[in-house]
Order: sequence, then C-alpha cells, then structure tokens
Amino acid sequence: MGEINDIIEYAFYGALIFQMSFMFILYLQNRKPYYIIYTFYVLGVFMVMEPKIVGVIHAYIFLLEWTTVLAYFLFLESFLEISKQSERFKRFIYYLKPTAVVLLCIQLALTFLKENFGPMDSIDELVHKIDEYFFYATFIAGAFTLYETYQLKNVLSRYILIGTGILLISLILNRLFYDIFNVMPIIFGTFFELLLFVAAIGYKTNLLEIEKRKAQEQLMRTTLMALKDQMSPHFIANCLNSIKLLIQQKKEKEAIDYLTEFSKLHRLVVEHFQDVKVSLRKELDICKLYLEMERFRFKQSFNYTFDIQVDDNLLTFIEVPPLLFQPIIENALWHGLMKKEGTKELLLRLENKGDHLACTIEDNGVGRPSPKQVLQAEGGTKNRKSTGIANTQEKISVYNELFHNRLDMELIDKVDKTGQPEGLKVVFTIFFD
Repeated sequence: MGEINDIIEYAFYGALIFQMSFMFILYLQNRKPYYIIYTFYVLGVFMVMEPKIVGVIHAYIFLLEWTTVLAYFLFLESFLEISKQSERFKRFIYYLKPTAVVLLCIQLALTFLKENFGPMDSIDELVHKIDEYFFYATFIAGAFTLYETYQLKNVLSRYILIGTGILLISLILNRLFYDIFNVMPIIFGTFFELLLFVAAIGYKTNLLEIEKRKAQEQLMRTTLMALKDQMSPHFIANCLNSIKLLIQQKKEKEAIDYLTEFSKLHRLVVEHFQDVKVSLRKELDICKLYLEMERFRFKQSFNYTFDIQVDDNLLTFIEVPPLLFQPIIENALWHGLMKKEGTKELLLRLENKGDHLACTIEDNGVGRPSPKQVLQAEGGTKNRKSTGIANTQEKISVYNELFHNRLDMELIDKVDKTGQPEGLKVVFTIFFD
C-alpha cells in the first residue's frame, strides 16, 4: 500500500511541475496576468505539500500557506474579473493585499523571535492566535469569494466552483479519515481542482481566440467594404451628360434606352454595395451592363466578347468579391483601348479547369508603359501602379484571409513579334471545392 501511495504522490508532483511549466510558457506567450498568478498558486500548492523540498521548517510553513491562499484569491479576481461586476469584491481585493502582507510580516517577525530567542509564552500564544485567526478568516473570505463567483453564473464560474468544492470535500475527508487514507484525499482533491482550473483556463483561452477571430473578421469585412470599387463618379457624371445631350438632340428613344440601362446598372451596384461577396453571375451582369453603357457613350468605338464556358449552376454557386472584374475592365478601356488607333477589342473568357475557374480579361490596347516610360512621363518620380489594379489586389488578399478561400490574380503583358506592347491580359484563378 505504501508503494502505491508513493507512486501516486510522485505522479501528482510530476503533474504539478508540468502544470507550472505549461502555464509559465503560456504567460510568456500571451502575457495574461492570470497565467503567472496560477503558476505561483500551483507552485504554492506544491511547496505546501512538500515543504522539505525548499527547506522550509515547520515553524515557517505559514509563509507557504498564506501566500498560496493569497495567490488563489488573486487568481480568481484576475481570471474571472469579479470586480467588474461586484463593487463589494473590488473593495475586498483592494484591502486583502495590504492586509495579508502586513499580517505576513508581523507573523514572520514574531516567529523569528520565537525561534531564535528561546520560548516566549506570550509570543507563542500570539503566533498561534494569528495563525488560527488567519485560518478562519480564510474560510470566511473563501465563502464570500465563492458566493461572488456563483453570482457570475457563467461557464467559467462553474468550473471554479466545482473545482473548489472538490478540494473542500477532500479537506474534510482528510481531517476525518487521516488515519486510514493519510494525505490521499488532499492529493486527489487538489489534482481535480487544478485539473478543472486548467480546463477553465483552456475554455477562456478558446473564448478569447473566438472573440479575436471575430474582431479580425469584422476588421477585414470593414476593410473589404472600403476596398469595394464603386462606379467612378466621372463615369456616372459622363452618363448623365450623355443622357442630357441625347435629350437636347431630340433623341428621346435613345435617351430612354440609355437611361434604362443606366438605372439597371446603378441598381445592381447599389443592391450589392453592402455585400462582401456576390455570385459570379451577378458580377458578370454588372460587367456586361457597364460595357454596354461605355459602348453607347463612345459610339461603339470598341467591341467586346464574353466567352463563358462554365455551367450556369456553377456561376450561381461560385462567389467572388463584388466589383472584382469591373475595375480591371475599366482600366483596360481607359488606359489600353481608348489610347489606341484602329480596331479595339476586349475579351472576357471564363473556363472551368476542374478544381478552379480561370477568368481571363484581355485587350489589344497599348499595354502598360515600361518603368522607364513612366519615369520619363512623371519627370523621374517613383512608378505608381494603377489604382484599380492595386485596390483589386488588396481586395483579393483581404477576401482570401476573411473567407479562407484562394483567389489569385496574374497580370501578363502582351507583346507582338517585335516585342512591342500589344495589350494586357489579367487572369483570375478562382479555386473551389
């Protein structure tokens, strides 16, 4: 029986050392105060049960016991944040720390006198009374703390209450049946109390991680909303001027047709302004309406082709950030095709590649200027990327992080046989399960 008890004790002490080490590492990683306070609490439990390890003689055992009790209250306050909901407990903690320190110093001084200057009945009695009063005060303070913990009525408080309840039962069993079980009830009670405390810490850590992820997602959603390119104000103003010009020219039918298409486009954009993702079908509808408006305004000076090689159900199922393609198309029109003489063509091709869709937007315009050309045009200033392309790249990055998707964009400069720019190709790769 003795050998079994020894094995249990060694296993228990090993578990305590592991808990201390683990919590201290968590503190170093997260800097949460309750991690380090819990580490000191477990260390106190360990030394109280094995004071000879640190060479504490019996007369000074109160140093370990009192500091462990103090660590227990401070841990509950830091972990459960009871003071935020109870003004009484806030005052209790406020007075507890200085009171405990003062009593500890007094008891230490008296014990030192007793141990080093011979037996003194008055001092012996005073030391015994202080220790006894502290013991009863601890039970009263513990009962008050457990009541305040119960008032929280949340999952974390239940873990703490059950763990403390098990420890109290083990203390009673130890006092009643010490001759039979020795310190086994305390070992098991302490072990399960600490186990439940660790479970509570793990549960709170998980809650904090969930809250952190939600905050990050909300931040990314906000960022994504801010990055959503709306139709250029210049485009809207030009559309309205075109309608005005048609009316002045007495072309009422053309003006009505143009206004009808403009209202459709505007409605689609407004409908999805609050969305962080839309179906591919709706994105393509916006692009078609946008191109029709631009073709009408520029008197059909360019042509466009939509080559959709994807099933309609997949177009409805796959979702992308809103206005993903439109800024690229606008960039192709204004910076590529409108600066070119001759035939102007724009192609949007959507293909199913098995595990992903490939959306290619390409034009036969003047292409992007080389860095050298940009420097010359800007008087030697730093090269700047197109706002539409830069915003789209950032939008894709935030979208992938937020929804754990994989959406890529690649820019390919087209050149002819002589190496001269021949337009720009933008390839979107949309992966799906």
